[in-house]
Amino acid sequence: MSGCQGKEEMTWWEAIHLNLANLVAGFAGGVVNAFVFKRSDPWGIIGSVVVGALTANYLGSMLALYIKTTEPVAAFLVGMGGMGLVQGLLAIIHKRIKLNGTEGPP
Repeated sequence: MSGCQGKEEMTWWEAIHLNLANLVAGFAGGVVNAFVFKRSDPWGIIGSVVVGALTANYLGSMLALYIKTTEPVAAFLVGMGGMGLVQGLLAIIHKRIKLNGTEGPP
């Protein structure tokens, strides 16, 4: 502790907003995604696992509230669908940029 009673120090994980349990659940969901969709190239497997872990970290708790389940279960589900979620979100963003009349990123 750094002089303040009752206040715990923030961990490195908390400082960068990472939830280790959600990352692990999302990683596992990404592995399942790689097996189900028979990804055979190394970059496809790595992408599936990394995107699964990161999307689960940031979206797992929101899904848990929405479907009324535990956070690890929701994080695993988000991890399984992480690649599809990211592709869908990017498509929505791209569509909105086009509707606003801007060119978007180069």
